[in-house]
Amino acid sequence: FIMNSYHLKKILSLSFESKKNNILLSNKLEIDILMRFALTKQISDAILTVGIKPKSNFILIAIGNKKSLNSLYEDLLPLSVNLFVKKNDSFLKKHFKISQKQLDVVYSKNPLEDILIEKAAILV
Repeated sequence: FIMNSYHLKKILSLSFESKKNNILLSNKLEIDILMRFALTKQISDAILTVGIKPKSNFILIAIGNKKSLNSLYEDLLPLSVNLFVKKNDSFLKKHFKISQKQLDVVYSKNPLEDILIEKAAILV
């Protein structure tokens, strides 16, 4: 449910801005992030849709000071895989019912990502 690093960074920035302005979709930042990637206001739907599933790759988002994050990165590096190698745009278009017509009217280098980000931004 995360297309690439551009999509990831934009959704995270939405959640951080929401936290700063005290308008999170949930009481917790991590749940807000999950809900925005799932494009839903229902926590249970977000967990069901984009939560960790057995025997599948997942993304770990860590927030903290640089020293702790560097240490965590070094510890997890041997277990890491590049999740953005496989293109999942067809899956996301189908799952979120985004048509080619919708993509064609978006003037952007990243139309699908921008539509997903816009949908995440207007969840209230």
